[in-house]
Amino acid sequence: MEKYAFIENVPGLTADNYMDSFDDGEWISYVIGLDGMDKVVECAKQMIADGASLINLCGDFGEEHVAEIMKDAPEGVEVHYAAYLPEELAKLEALSQYVEYGQIIFGGVEEPLHLELKDPAMNTHTVFIKDLDQAIQEAQNFAKAGVDGIELCSSFDLDMTKQIIAAVEAIDPKIPVGSNGITV
Repeated sequence: MEKYAFIENVPGLTADNYMDSFDDGEWISYVIGLDGMDKVVECAKQMIADGASLINLCGDFGEEHVAEIMKDAPEGVEVHYAAYLPEELAKLEALSQYVEYGQIIFGGVEEPLHLELKDPAMNTHTVFIKDLDQAIQEAQNFAKAGVDGIELCSSFDLDMTKQIIAAVEAIDPKIPVGSNGITV
């Protein structure tokens, strides 16, 4: 069974009070919020030691964090962080708050599967989808629901990311979209 984790930096939280998972029979996927870069790096390393082959990090992270996590990782492990195209980064930097966080992850589902983690510091709304059409619909649903930002798993290449951005902009052009599947 493959393991995957999407780990975000959220003040005041631990895996004990801000974690959920989904098992589709082939992958077990974890969504985890932790307080501080060091704890996220430590958690990612532990996830890899426990057999995770793919880690996605929120947009608070960068190349130096990926390098630290990958330092002792076995061959075949991938670690990515959410990057933002310049226009999307400007939207992100203009936000006055970031409390409602949407994540879209490709998973072994036919119909979208929603997980929610709630805390006064951050509400994470995660949806597992099967294809780009579902991703576009769910991104628009997030925009209609008023999320502050959306981040995509590493399966979203540049073209798919741009399609999600366009779909979100059609609802609310202020919502930034980042992707673990692009580099800028």
